[in-house]
Amino acid sequence: MHYKIQGAIRRNKNRFIIFFVLWLFMAIVLIAPIAYSQEKATVDGVFDFGKCVTEIGGAYSNFGEIMRNI
Repeated sequence: MHYKIQGAIRRNKNRFIIFFVLWLFMAIVLIAPIAYSQEKATVDGVFDFGKCVTEIGGAYSNFGEIMRNI
C-alpha cells in the first residue's frame, strides 16, 4: 500500500508545489490584511464593523505597512 502513496506523490509533485505556492499567496495577500484590520477594529473587546471595513480598504492600499508590523 505504501508504494501506491509514493507513486501518487511522485506523479502529482508539480501540482502539490503549485497548490502550496497559491496557498501561501492567498494567506499573505488576502488573509493577512483582513486579520490586521479586524485586530485594529477591536477596541476593549468590542468589534466595530464599520471601522473594520474602513481598515480593510486602508490595509490593501498600505500592504507594505502591514508586512512591516507582522
